[in-house]
Amino acid sequence: MGRVKNELIDAMDKEDSVMTMTLFNPNRNPVYSIPLSELVNLWHARYGDTWVDVSEIEDTFWEEASSRLHQNHKMEIINHHSDTTPWSRLKEDA
Repeated sequence: MGRVKNELIDAMDKEDSVMTMTLFNPNRNPVYSIPLSELVNLWHARYGDTWVDVSEIEDTFWEEASSRLHQNHKMEIINHHSDTTPWSRLKEDA
């Protein structure tokens, strides 16, 4: 019993055998595997201080980057009454 338990623990410790119930694994996705501060720097290099209509982002990396930055409160959001989609940009202190 102890040997089987140790083998199971060893197998679970390997990076390629992370057990999950979904297909998504943040350890294998560059948006989620890099530090948040680096993602902020990448966003700033790509978009600068400009407002971005996030509904028009077509690249999967930047869509997911936007989502992660929003979830971690690194983005300002504006919902202007004349538009139907929100615009976002990095907060000054991001």
